[in-house]
Amino acid sequence: MKILVVDDSKVIRQLVAECLKEMGHAVAYAGNGSEALQYVADHDVDLILMDVEMPFLSGFEATKAIRELKKSDWFPIIFLTMHDDDQSFVNGILAGGDAYLPKPLNPTRLRLTVIAMERIYVMRQKLQKTQRELQAANLELERLSLRDQLTGLGNRRHFDSNLTMQFALSRRNKAPLSLIICDIDYFKNYNDSLGHPQGDACLIEVAKVITEQLERSSDLICRYGGEEFVAILPDTPLHDARTLAENIRRQVFETDISYGEAEARRVSLSLGVATYVGQYKTEQEMVEAADAALYKAKQNGRNRVEIN
Repeated sequence: MKILVVDDSKVIRQLVAECLKEMGHAVAYAGNGSEALQYVADHDVDLILMDVEMPFLSGFEATKAIRELKKSDWFPIIFLTMHDDDQSFVNGILAGGDAYLPKPLNPTRLRLTVIAMERIYVMRQKLQKTQRELQAANLELERLSLRDQLTGLGNRRHFDSNLTMQFALSRRNKAPLSLIICDIDYFKNYNDSLGHPQGDACLIEVAKVITEQLERSSDLICRYGGEEFVAILPDTPLHDARTLAENIRRQVFETDISYGEAEARRVSLSLGVATYVGQYKTEQEMVEAADAALYKAKQNGRNRVEIN
């Protein structure tokens, strides 16, 4: 354990430290309550041996301050004192202490009390490990809940939450926010012709090509649903969003994902672009504008980009 020995007597500090080191523990020192409080603020400790009678800040006062400082992390504190009466014992426990050893110290009782505290240390280590594992598991579950399992892109939930945030930032900062909605042309025919496994492979390949066109970490591409994808582009004016959409359309088409030998047709995208510069009241209005542009692209022959 990492043990802090707090006592204004250098002799007692040395005697206690010698006993603890023989038991294999790492020992640090503080000469008064203020030093102890500062040490705990700067370092992790597993156990404190705290003298009660010290100038400026008593052991009881230092313990109360430490418990307040480390509210979420409980480690044992053993009081060392010349007073062995019931009221002193009560005051020590109520101040936040866990054990009470009278001076002059009995080496055997000191060792056995520290051994008893080791049991708390072991349980505390197990608890902290479990908490870390649980936190990691929760973070992974949160990450998975925002991901489309097939393509690895963000899912609809991720899109909704990110767009809400980016729309609010755009409104506050008076910065353009662009949205691109893409739809794979005639994807139902592709699935019907080649089967769903091949359709899934097509979706994965298209997602990869789209992702490769996004150069900024702030841009987000999500699978919007079925064969639709959507890109959120913060701080992006309409001209740049349209250029990016055209690059995406061209790259997907030139990847030459074929419908099969029976059909001389490549997979293509229709894309709709909308840019917010203060005209939409809500992010949903912006989505509807981009979706209307996508519908226009389909009406005008597909494999093209339209803006709104």
